[in-house]
Amino acid sequence: MDFHFFNGRLPFNKLDKPEKVEASDNVKVVVRCRPLNEKEKMMGHKQSVAVDEIRGTITVNKLDMTSEPPKTFTFDTVFSPDSKQLDVYNLTARPIIDSVLEGYNGTIFAYGQTGTGKTFTMEGVRAVPELRGIIPNSFAHVFGHIAKAEGDTRFLVRVSYLEIYNEEVRDLLGKDQMQRLEVRNQHISTYSPSLHLLGVSLSGHSSIGHEAFD
Repeated sequence: MDFHFFNGRLPFNKLDKPEKVEASDNVKVVVRCRPLNEKEKMMGHKQSVAVDEIRGTITVNKLDMTSEPPKTFTFDTVFSPDSKQLDVYNLTARPIIDSVLEGYNGTIFAYGQTGTGKTFTMEGVRAVPELRGIIPNSFAHVFGHIAKAEGDTRFLVRVSYLEIYNEEVRDLLGKDQMQRLEVRNQHISTYSPSLHLLGVSLSGHSSIGHEAFD
């Protein structure tokens, strides 16, 4: 089972009035269940969860304990094992990217055990358009918006790419990706002074073909 937490938009400027944020734009929890892989099928494993996308529920059945009743959990959105990458993006991530383009902060946080499908959902297969995940679809969304902007509007796109594993932070854009970064605490935030940022300055008439993230 693959758990994905999608954090709705928050005002980018602390001076923004709270009433600008709709009640439905708070933290939302989305669950995507992956299908059985070939090894699991060969070993005779059975799907133990039932997904009801209409009601937004996940029902967990204990196949080895038929006497125990199933447990049902309700989430904001659920996706079955046969769900499509683009459907996941359009229903969950697209509204957050739209809000970011309007000046709000947005966070998409994927969580799950090893092998649950987080990488496939977030990255997918970039060479196959229908298998692209949330990250490449978000890039296309942002740069598509920039390309369609009118007038002399200029945009600055910056990205950092870090890994947090076993309480260690590594800069995936740095020359030495195995180097552990120093993490400092301030009153309002936690940050790493050594983290690399890639920046791209674009105008409204720029081409989408900026491969700044590849």
